[in-house]
Formats: sequence, structure tokens, C-alpha cells
Amino acid sequence: MHWETGRLSEVTVLFADCRGYTRLTHELGIERLAPITEQFFKTSAEIIRDHHGIVDQLLGDAIMALFNVPIKHDDHVHRAVSAAFRIQEGVDHINAKLDGGIALGVGIGIATGTALATNMGSTSCNDYTMVGDSINIASRLQGKAATGEILVTDAAYKSISAAFPGAVRVEYLVKGISHPIAAHRLPRGPSATT
Repeated sequence: MHWETGRLSEVTVLFADCRGYTRLTHELGIERLAPITEQFFKTSAEIIRDHHGIVDQLLGDAIMALFNVPIKHDDHVHRAVSAAFRIQEGVDHINAKLDGGIALGVGIGIATGTALATNMGSTSCNDYTMVGDSINIASRLQGKAATGEILVTDAAYKSISAAFPGAVRVEYLVKGISHPIAAHRLPRGPSATT
């Protein structure tokens, strides 16, 4: 796979973050929590690849994925949303195998927009990634999503609105952006990933 730097591309970004991770670390200890976290990352990465996305970064207890780069797909928003629902289902399966009282929760934010492919860092340590408002907004929406929720921006929702007529429109003030961000809370259900 070849990624060109300095090129603007339309991208759909998915951020999925484990909820209550610090609390779980204190309750379980990192030795017991690490395999659960590893299973979350493994499950999520498989799902993302199955939907033709790429895992861009693992960030502590969160995962960042990109869709529509470097290979273009007209239905990249649908792919990201479908992956998000499958990740939530994957978390449900992980939780079903855990001891009673222990549950991993995940909130997901998705944004679509233009981003720039770039190498970030220094000559001794750099990372190929995408930067832009859509990346930041997806991250901020993920921070607003409650356990089990999937929030998508207006731009992303336009591509999938027919499949989710029951989505609830919400607005959030987020750090670094002077105006409210409109998003849609997608309902979970049997038709969610079709």
C-alpha cells in the first residue's frame, strides 16, 4: 500500500474509545485488564479491515481508523458505520466471556471530511497519518458518545440517512471549535448494519 504525503483526501474517520478504563484498571489491575484490552483491539482491527478501513493509531484505550484511504470506496461512510456497529457487537461478545460485574464499554465518533496525509514527528521518530478538522471532530464526538453510542457528523449522516431515519440529531460544543457541532446518534438494532 502506498500513501502519498501532502495530498488532501476525502476520508471517514472512526474513533472508538473504552469507557471507564481508569476505573477498570484500579478495580482489576492492569495484569487482568491488559488481555481484555488486547482482545478489544484485535476484534476492532479485524472488523475495520473486513470493512476495508485501516487502523491508523492505537491510542491508550482507543483506536483510530480511516476509510477511503489509500483505496477509494464510494460507500466509505457506510463501511465506517457498519464497522462501528460490529465493534459494539464485538464488545458485547467480549463482555459475555468476562466474569460477572466486569464490563467493557465503548463510545464511537465518526466524521467525514477532507484531511491531509502527512508524516508527523521528527527525523528520529515519525508517524504517517492524516490531519484535519474531520480527524479532530471524530475524536471530539467519540468523547461525547456514551457507552454503546455511535455519533456521526451531519456530513457523514447525509450518506446514510435513509438507513437510519430514527437517528436523533444533537449538537455539542467541543474543545477547539467555536461553533456547536451537529451530530446524529445512531440507534442500535437489527437493521443497523444492513
